This record gives sequence, structure tokens and C-alpha cells, in this order.
Amino acid sequence: MRIFALMRRGPVPLYHQIQEIVRARIAAGDYAAGAALPTDEALMREFGVSRHTVRAAIQQLVAEGLIERFPGRGSFVVERARRASRWTIESVEDLIDTSFAHTYKVLSARAMPSRAFPRIAELLGESRSLFHVRAVRASTEGPYAYSNVWFPGDIGEKLPRHLFAKRPLVLLVEEYCGWPAFRTLQTALAALADRDGARHLGVAFGDPVLVLERTYFGADDHPLEHTRIQYRPDRYQQVVNFSRRQAPPYLPSPETESRHPRGDQHGATR
Repeated sequence: MRIFALMRRGPVPLYHQIQEIVRARIAAGDYAAGAALPTDEALMREFGVSRHTVRAAIQQLVAEGLIERFPGRGSFVVERARRASRWTIESVEDLIDTSFAHTYKVLSARAMPSRAFPRIAELLGESRSLFHVRAVRASTEGPYAYSNVWFPGDIGEKLPRHLFAKRPLVLLVEEYCGWPAFRTLQTALAALADRDGARHLGVAFGDPVLVLERTYFGADDHPLEHTRIQYRPDRYQQVVNFSRRQAPPYLPSPETESRHPRGDQHGATR
């Protein structure tokens, strides 16, 4: 409770204060290399904060390569020789947590006619108006992500503009519209930086960038938000964990095997 009281008095966001406390404990050896960190629940109790705040703090340390998270096992301090910057994405919550990392500068936010972005209007099922936000995210190394975010007009008009740089936009949709995101469809592709993206990312027009497009859906599968992000590949890495959904051995369906015959079918011993 003493730590929580000290945190509450300062202007620095709670997640950042927790991040600095955990980092100091790692540096002091309180959390040794390879050791497990306290659970999210334990940190929530210690600091008197929400799960989102704890995850935001830990996710930043994951991004810095100080911590690794493993599904079902928890968070562990990374050996110093293996530390490298990366993001670990496993869920919608993780996508939200990464939105707390680093600085987020809003360049513009305004209503636009749907005809200005016909593909986005079709994706969001919006025939009248869209709400469009442009923003740049930067770390201590400089800008690494340039975002274009679109909402249906009726959602965008309810979002408080003064919180755009302080809260993840998809959380504002949950908090101020009552529509939490339950599913996200993401497409990753290699592309060339457009003029606007190149200018804000500090790269040349036509330089290669990583592009992630995400559409967030509500519980009824209604689209809530579509985001297109251009990333500088030298400053951003996204790690996705895949795990088995069932115990081995895995037996593909006959239809799958018929499309992809196994090598031993051609090299069997007579």
C-alpha cells in the first residue's frame, strides 16, 4: 500500500511507474535472470491497479527484451545475453497492451465522408461517414509506426478527443460506446512506404515497410475499427506464439492430406 500511495501522487502514468519499479528490481537482482516474476494478480494486489495497467507495464519490458511471457507459465526475466527488443502478441488484450507502449502523437482526427475511403467503408459496413485518425508512435530511438485508424461515424463522434493520446482507441470504443472488441482479424504484408508514412517515419518514399491491417469486431461480429499501420522494420518486431490445440499425434483430415500428399507416399520401401 505504501508503494501504491507514492505512485498515486505523481503525474507519471501508473503503468510506467510499475514498469520502472520492476526494471529496478531486475537490475538489483531481486528478480534474477531466468526467475519467474510475480503473477499479474500478485502485481495487481501489490500496486492496487487493474490487469490492463499491469499488462501494459510488463508488455513494455517484454518489448525491451527484459522479460518473456509464456502462455500458462507466466513471465520470466530474460538472460542478459539473450535480451533483444520484441513484442509478443497472443491475444486481443496483448494488442491493447502494446498500445500503451511509448508515445502516441495524434496528427489529425476528423469525420470524413465514406466515399473518401470506399474500401474502408465497405469493411466497416458504413455508407454515410467515417471517423479518421492519423497518428505516430515513437520510442527513444525515434518514430517506428505510422497509423491510419477508421471508425464508423456513429462510433467516432462519441470518442473523447482529449484522451486519444492517453488511452488505446479501441479501449475508448469499449468505455464510451459500450462495445468491447472480442475478435481481431490481422493481415501482415510487405509494402513500400507512401509519402505520408515516409515523412513521419523518417524513411525515404518507397522504402520497404511492414504493414499490419487490423479489423476489430464486437461480440456480434460487428466491425468496430479498422487500422492500417506502417512500421519501420529496423525498429519494430512482432512475435506471435503458436501452440498446439490438441495432444499429438495430429491426424489431418483426408481432404487435407489429399491436397498435400506426404513425402513417404512417394519414397516407400518396396
